Amino acid sequence: MVVRSMVTADGCVVAMDDATVVWKPKNGKQRRVKIEAQASVLLGLIGPRGMIDKIVAGDEYGGINIISLATMEVVDRFVVGSSKVRSLCSSSLSGESILAGCEDGSVHMVGANVPNRVVNLFELDGPASALRIIGQDLHIQQGWERKVISWTGQKSLILA
Repeated sequence: MVVRSMVTADGCVVAMDDATVVWKPKNGKQRRVKIEAQASVLLGLIGPRGMIDKIVAGDEYGGINIISLATMEVVDRFVVGSSKVRSLCSSSLSGESILAGCEDGSVHMVGANVPNRVVNLFELDGPASALRIIGQDLHIQQGWERKVISWTGQKSLILA
């Protein structure tokens, strides 16, 4: 059964309940890869040609999987804890580092160039259902509430 899906200009990515991620391109053969746990959130990363070339799949057990669409292989994996990953956001256009919000309220930054590959930034009073970077601030959606905070977790002076 499909648990998550994402449509791109070149095709469709679906995450199945058996922890399989499937790439269904408009032109070409369908390919798949199995990750360690069922995907809970998907994010597409734009490559140098201006098209999505990698998928980031957060999973039920705190894993963040970077998947190459060209090869359908997990090219990197980060573990931020044991809590379900609820939201993902690229912190740069190149996707060198990723922000992840978890079910337990923790917010992390992961990436190959991040110190120790994973940094716990701060804790929220509940899960972040969406993360977005605008200027120097993080905009975090928690249910119906939107928070604008700094990278340390402190309230920003900007009003949401």
